[in-house]
Amino acid sequence: MTATHRSLLNPSRLRWGSLLLLLVLASAPSFARSWHIARFDARCTVAEDGTVLVEEEIHPRFQGTYNGILRDIPVEYPGPDGTNYRLLVKVQSVTDENGAPIKFEQSSRNQRVAGGAVHQFLVLKIYAAGTDTERTVRISYRVQNSIRYFKDFDEFYWNVTGLDWLVPMDAATATVALPATAAGQLQAKAYTGTYGSRGQDATVTLDGANISFDANHSLPPRNGLTIDVRIPKGVLTPPSALTRVMWFVSGNPGVFLPVWAFLVMFVIWWFKGRDAESGLSVAPMYEPPPGMTPAEAGTLITDNIESRDITCTVIDLAVKGYIKIIETESKVLLFTHKDYILRLMKPRGEWQGLAAHEEEILNNIFPEVTAEETTLSSLKNRFYIALPSIREEIIGALRAKDLYSTDPETAKGLMVTGALVIALPFLWLQMTGRIRLFGAPTVLVAGIFISAIIVYFFGRHLSAKTVRGARTRVQCLGFKEFLTRVDGDRIKRMPPDTFERFLPYAMAFGVEQHWAQAFQGIITEPPTWYVGAGYGMGMMWNPLMFCGAMNTFSNSAFQSFSAAPQASSSGSGFGGFGGGDGGFSGGDFGGGGGDAF
Repeated sequence: MTATHRSLLNPSRLRWGSLLLLLVLASAPSFARSWHIARFDARCTVAEDGTVLVEEEIHPRFQGTYNGILRDIPVEYPGPDGTNYRLLVKVQSVTDENGAPIKFEQSSRNQRVAGGAVHQFLVLKIYAAGTDTERTVRISYRVQNSIRYFKDFDEFYWNVTGLDWLVPMDAATATVALPATAAGQLQAKAYTGTYGSRGQDATVTLDGANISFDANHSLPPRNGLTIDVRIPKGVLTPPSALTRVMWFVSGNPGVFLPVWAFLVMFVIWWFKGRDAESGLSVAPMYEPPPGMTPAEAGTLITDNIESRDITCTVIDLAVKGYIKIIETESKVLLFTHKDYILRLMKPRGEWQGLAAHEEEILNNIFPEVTAEETTLSSLKNRFYIALPSIREEIIGALRAKDLYSTDPETAKGLMVTGALVIALPFLWLQMTGRIRLFGAPTVLVAGIFISAIIVYFFGRHLSAKTVRGARTRVQCLGFKEFLTRVDGDRIKRMPPDTFERFLPYAMAFGVEQHWAQAFQGIITEPPTWYVGAGYGMGMMWNPLMFCGAMNTFSNSAFQSFSAAPQASSSGSGFGGFGGGDGGFSGGDFGGGGGDAF
């Protein structure tokens, strides 16, 4: 005998090997456990109001030790046109064959099922423990909305066993009991097999108002029994329109989004966005309200700082003698490039009586103390940083004059707050699983779109004026009325500088064309603060042409004011239900499956 053989026959090694073999043999039954369903029997009782009581009796047969079974019941299904349909299921009881309660836990989960759809499942964890035995589990639950109502008939189309069992069923049966008035008028079919199968390997027996279904053979894993009962009209009472709406809402919570959006935004508007009553009516005013700059007057009317409110301030500064605007042109090959020279006419020491936003504009057009001249094009990529402070100065002036209780900038913050208050509860409910918004994509998209419109509409009306602000706005509207409808006789009685003095206000109100038209043929001398081709050099001049030149300047000015350096970036910042023939295994309601644990 070799040394190797002697080593293998060592008594110590033999003892340890024998012990290991005994442990493996002792534990073998636990590794060899298995189970299947000996019988699956269901009884469905359909009431006149369409409510169905489903009573399932499942006989799991265990080989080895198990703690119980899981029963998964689908409660959500894809509806037509991207909607969702939710079955209203309420578990009544879980008992054994003697009617004694069995402990169970109820929960929900989402799962992709046969056919590719994502369903939400009601999960029953049933503690029906057993070792090498057959248990009986009776599950009773009521379904409110499993009947489908068509024009010519009603239908109970029910997936009895479900297709998600991973073990075979030796036998499967179902019984449907309907109101007595259905006797002799019923039609029924049964389908067997995997999802989509049209096999009808089952026996269907009609007995008055009762129908029984019996699968002819055992069902392999992921095979099931589905029944389809056609019920004539008049047997069942269809649900009311309100009930149908409530059913739809239960499966499509996204429809609440616009309702909630309206409620939230209405409350914000009611408490923060309503103007005080002015007690005045609009009547022509021949002067702007005292102390109101063009930018402030324009903002007060629209509740928004627009580009023309900034550019009309530049023209107003020119009218007041602070700036001279000189139009220039240069040609490069066949292209003509227009620019503007802005010349400072008053040194800083002579800046008197200017509003804060007017000084801010001057300081950013001429940022250097010694600067007396600049071009409009040179303001690109540097003036934009001043726009937020200019906007804040305009709003601050209106706030300081006690014209707003909720100013336009605060209103924007309220709109954002409202949007968050609308969205966050739905996001929380989605994340905690209390609702499933994405089960109905069409409803969700429509709800978000309508809610966005609601938020935008109310957001435009969240600025609120004080009594003084409301009255000042009426005065501004009266002045706008005058600028729009002024007649030649009144103009002739007004000071010679009336056209240019009120032009910035007309531009802020968007009525400069009407204002210029009224002066046609009355004034022929151009303003001295603007020099341009044909407008300030003694050539043909008329107010309408000059007004067009001012609009061109305003557009160019705001393009230069708002131009900012471009940062590199890889992206931008800113089936349907149907009745009749064509059924199949696993179709419509019911179904699911389960497992043992």
